[in-house]
Amino acid sequence: MNSTSSSAIDSRLIKEVVKNYSALDYAPKLRELVNIIYPDTNLSSYGKHDLHRKINELILNGYDGEQVLKYRLFKVFQTAKIVAAYEIKVKNSRVDFLTLNGYTTSYEIKSNLDNLDKLAKQSGDYMDAFEFNNVVIHERHLSKCLEIIPRSFGIITADQSGHSFIRKPIFNRFLNPIVQLSLLTKKEMMKCFDTADCDRILDLFSAKRINELFKLALKARYQNRWDFIVKHAEEILPIDLQFFFSKNIKPSHIYG
Repeated sequence: MNSTSSSAIDSRLIKEVVKNYSALDYAPKLRELVNIIYPDTNLSSYGKHDLHRKINELILNGYDGEQVLKYRLFKVFQTAKIVAAYEIKVKNSRVDFLTLNGYTTSYEIKSNLDNLDKLAKQSGDYMDAFEFNNVVIHERHLSKCLEIIPRSFGIITADQSGHSFIRKPIFNRFLNPIVQLSLLTKKEMMKCFDTADCDRILDLFSAKRINELFKLALKARYQNRWDFIVKHAEEILPIDLQFFFSKNIKPSHIYG
């Protein structure tokens, strides 16, 4: 195959691959995607796993979007004694990554390809739910980000060359138990509080106790999913991590 490096490939072509790629794609579709980058290459000898791997390499090395930063967050926490999760809905926002290790810590990603239009709303939503909050941003966003986010938010800049900690998060003392309860299912509330009636929970439990049980509920919800991708990390290709977190399908069933 053409040895042209990812850095020399038109970024618009890689964006087209990202837009159309799915871990569930079969070989013919995968060949079409690789041919976007290498139109003159005969890929008939490439198996399904080889094609998945080639597309993942192209995205990982030549794309500035959030998928790459989500993989890097996984690598940071892969060996830590935590539970983590991708894409958790909070009010009308959806936090990109959350860790649970006695505390809830959120990570909102704003890559080089993103804008900050929703960041004020997102940061306010996360303040209602989580104890520590961070933004993971491309350096070009830094000055504007400082104007938008609360002072308690940590800031991490990240790009293809690595990441830097600009400031650490400060413990958030403005948690909203009503918002936390809204993140739980009725089944989770019954298990934690013996009732799914939010008003009754607010009457019977302190905000501190609701936060403690909220964390236990999230940990129980995401434990198996996180353990699965950690266990199969060597088999899962980088850009496909969130798919396997959601589905917990053996990688061999997808790539075989």
